[in-house]
Amino acid sequence: LDGDATALVLSARQFDKRQVSEPETEAVIRGPREGFVEDLRTNTALLRRRIRTPELKLENVRVGRLSRSDVVIAYIRGIAPDVIVREVMRRVSRIRIDGIISDSYIEELIEDDPYSPFPQVLSTERPDTVAANLLEGRVAILVDGSPFVLVAPVTLWSMMQASEDYYDRFYIGTFLRVLRYFLAGVALLGPAFYIAVTTFHQEMLPTALLVTLAATREGIPFPSLIEAFMMEIAFEALREAGVRLPRTVGQAVSIVGALVIGQSAVQAGIISAPMVIVVATTGIASFTFPRFSLGIAIRLLRFLMMGLAAFLGLYGIMIGLLLVLVHLSGLRSLGIPYLSPVAPLTLGDLADVAVRPPTWLRGLRPRMTGYPDPRRQGRRIK
Repeated sequence: LDGDATALVLSARQFDKRQVSEPETEAVIRGPREGFVEDLRTNTALLRRRIRTPELKLENVRVGRLSRSDVVIAYIRGIAPDVIVREVMRRVSRIRIDGIISDSYIEELIEDDPYSPFPQVLSTERPDTVAANLLEGRVAILVDGSPFVLVAPVTLWSMMQASEDYYDRFYIGTFLRVLRYFLAGVALLGPAFYIAVTTFHQEMLPTALLVTLAATREGIPFPSLIEAFMMEIAFEALREAGVRLPRTVGQAVSIVGALVIGQSAVQAGIISAPMVIVVATTGIASFTFPRFSLGIAIRLLRFLMMGLAAFLGLYGIMIGLLLVLVHLSGLRSLGIPYLSPVAPLTLGDLADVAVRPPTWLRGLRPRMTGYPDPRRQGRRIK
């Protein structure tokens, strides 16, 4: 500027980027249709549009010796505990790696127990989900080049919650959440329970059902464990093929393949019809998990439960459940117990675990993450 001794240097960089669209992995019937994209500044703008307070802080960190990737750590000052924010900053800053290609690199490098099958960081494509977690005192990590945003700390119960739980009426959200917990048990224990009952505990079945099962298994050359493993592996192969194939044919191949293989195996006398029903029901139940990473963990543990049930029956299933429970009890996410508020017990936070309370009853933030500013809304607002 003429007569001014100060110059301004402005960045005019612009890169090609994908337009904001509905996230495919977390679709909702009622709710926002926007999803994160690969451009970091677009993602931070999506957050800023939902949380306009100046207390929303976006700390920029460069990660990767060669890639020099921009990583943004987002939190709301005064709500997120300082100890959690400092811990996230410490874990991200200590990463020494050539390049960060995706958010999954950072997820593996900051989680508390890298050997656990359970996800300890939430990965989501939805800006509304990230905004809701920031308002509860959690911290978000945005990586340039990735359409997924990491949120920590998380608990097992928060991983079972879907965005749509809070967009429908509270009794609808409660029904869906209870149904989801029941189907999670089916996905984990369905084939194992069938193997245990048909192998060791036939006296638990009604006589008519036992006769029917015996008739369907007559001539089957394999024990129940081998049957279940064959069908589960075939189902997993079809699911993986459906993901890798072009979108126009992937779904058709998965459905037709499952029908043809199941029907052909029953007619050939290799697999019994009840086993096909059990595996199909288990497969449907495994699709109800809101988080893909948690569903993968349950699918892996299902094989362990099947093996224990084949050798020890229901006693083996109980041993497996106890092992999983002990592991979950000792698991942490950024130092926060993975089973909180159930273990350790926090009575005030139990209302949002098994049921979805009405909005006018959700007056307090979770005690583990939102204690600097515990109250999120006024009293008597019904």
